[in-house]
Amino acid sequence: MRIEALINQYYDKLNESDLLIWQYIQAHRKRCCDISIEELAEICCVSRTTISRFTQKLSFKGFREFKIHLKMEYEADQIQKDILLDEICGNYVKCIRNVKDTDMDDICERIDTSERLFVFGTGETQYAAAQMLKRMFINTKRFFVTLYGKSELMMALEDIDEKDLVMIISLSGETELAVEAARKLRTKGTYIVSITRLSDNSVSRLSDKNLYINPCTLMNKGGTAFETCSSYFNVIELLCVKYLSYLKRKNETM
Repeated sequence: MRIEALINQYYDKLNESDLLIWQYIQAHRKRCCDISIEELAEICCVSRTTISRFTQKLSFKGFREFKIHLKMEYEADQIQKDILLDEICGNYVKCIRNVKDTDMDDICERIDTSERLFVFGTGETQYAAAQMLKRMFINTKRFFVTLYGKSELMMALEDIDEKDLVMIISLSGETELAVEAARKLRTKGTYIVSITRLSDNSVSRLSDKNLYINPCTLMNKGGTAFETCSSYFNVIELLCVKYLSYLKRKNETM
């Protein structure tokens, strides 16, 4: 069992001095893997006996056994961090390669010829990606209207038609509002581009073209899971680069 779990399990037995000791250990795990009981006692302004009793309250025989357990946990966490870092970087590379190899000529042609361009993000990160899309394409003289929230989206849907293009940026591709919007746009014949997690999802099925990200799941200190979403920005940046290449080829053939 991890030391954090033991702290929670035996919390009622711990006094103020015990909690101060744990607070220091938690903030200086690496150093405490090799610290002596005398050093720790001096830093925490307690006696050696108080340190020993603290570790015994957590079911360890003494400070030595506690320190061995702490070091094993620390080393395991470092290995896990290295594995996770490799996984995240690998996912970034994979995403970039996938986008690089994706034929986007149809998307680029539609961006070039559509009367109006709209982009909707389902959450704060997705909206930030939409804002980046808008900024990048200003340089190409194509202007995306960013739609924020349900009211803006619903009002825009009343006016959008088959001559327009709408990009939907979502993680799951199953957000109720995004799915409802995609269905309405499809009945109008509007060209839809989606950016979602690499999965079979409702928004991608309703879209004309799909671009994908492959996020990693991370855990914060509170044990809450969240997913990396920076690949949105890589996809958008590469889409803009491909659009510029499309314009160059188009001009060369005119």
